[in-house]
Parts: sequence; structure tokens; C-alpha cells
Amino acid sequence: MKHLLITALGILWSTLLAAQLYVEGTLLSPSNTGAYIEVTPLRRTDGTYHMGVDYGQTRGRRPHDCLTDNKGRRYEFRSAVDGLNFLHENGWEVVVVYPVEDIRRYLMKRR
Repeated sequence: MKHLLITALGILWSTLLAAQLYVEGTLLSPSNTGAYIEVTPLRRTDGTYHMGVDYGQTRGRRPHDCLTDNKGRRYEFRSAVDGLNFLHENGWEVVVVYPVEDIRRYLMKRR
């Protein structure tokens, strides 16, 4: 019985940890994002990607605020699809894809 309880708590804990996303160190929550975010895959010169996120925040000095860990370190993704899969695993789904100049942007909705 004790092992079952520990396993259940471990699964619950891992689910809660996976659902935490940060943008430049700020936790994304329903209170500061609402239901939608706009995501822009940003290709770097080394071929990896950052995911620029607009959740309605005030812009800083940078042109894009990107997904980060809780300490503000930017995540790097192998491709735009890798970043979108990461967001899907963390509770977001793509609603609309639209081009702006030569870049695709993704409107995503909280699941």
C-alpha cells in the first residue's frame, strides 16, 4: 500500500512540474496569459530554435521574449516542431497558423 501511495504521489508531482512554463523567467499562469498565446519559432545561426512567446506582456528591450526555465535560461529546440511538441506536452494546442512576412506564427490555446 505504501508503494502504491508513493507511486501515485510521484506521478502527480511529475504532472504538476511538467505544466510549468516560463517566459524570460516569468511563470505563465491563467492569471497572466488568459487562454491564448502567440508563438514564433526563432531560428538561430547554429540551426537550433528558441520559441518567442507573446502572452500580452509589456515588451522589454528584446524584440522577442522566449521560453525559459525558472531561472531565465532559454530553452533550445532542434526544430520548430520540437518546440511546438514541448508546448503541447505542457498544456497548449495550436489553433491557427499564419505567416507574417517570411515567418510562421502560431496562435495557441490552453487545453
